[in-house]
Amino acid sequence: DKIDDAAKKLSAASYPFLKEIDWSSDVYAKLPTAGPFDVLKAIDKMIVMGAAMDGAALKAGAEAHHKALGSIDAKGVTSLADYTAINAAIGHMVASAGESKTMDVYNAFDSFSLGKDVGPYMMSKVSANDASKAYKAFLEFKDAVKASQ
Repeated sequence: DKIDDAAKKLSAASYPFLKEIDWSSDVYAKLPTAGPFDVLKAIDKMIVMGAAMDGAALKAGAEAHHKALGSIDAKGVTSLADYTAINAAIGHMVASAGESKTMDVYNAFDSFSLGKDVGPYMMSKVSANDASKAYKAFLEFKDAVKASQ
C-alpha cells in the first residue's frame, strides 16, 4: 500500500544518514530543558495514542522492532530490511491512531525547548546532504501516512 511504498522510499533515502549517527552517545536520552512533569505529560500522550492504535498494527510494530534487534551491528544500526519494516509498521500504527492523537504527542514534545545550540550541534555530526535527503523523504512519508488516516 501507499504507506509501505513510502516506507521503502524513506528507508532507502535515510539509511545513509542513520548509519552516520553515533547511537552510543547519551545525547539521545536527554531532554535538556524538560522538567519531569512535562516529560510525564508527554509520555501520557504517547500512551493514549498507543491505546488508540489498531491492535494488529501495534503487534506488527512490536514484532518489527523485536526482529530488528537481532540485526543491530556494533554501531547500533539495524539492517536496511529491518529498518524498512519498522518504518512501515510505524506508519500503519500512526495512521490507525488518527491525526488528533498523533498531533497531541507531537505538540507535547514540541513544547520542550532544546535550546538554540542543539540543532547546529547535531547537524555538525552528520552529512548535511544525507540529512536533507532523509528529511525530504520523511515529509513524503508523513504525507502518505496522513492520507491513509
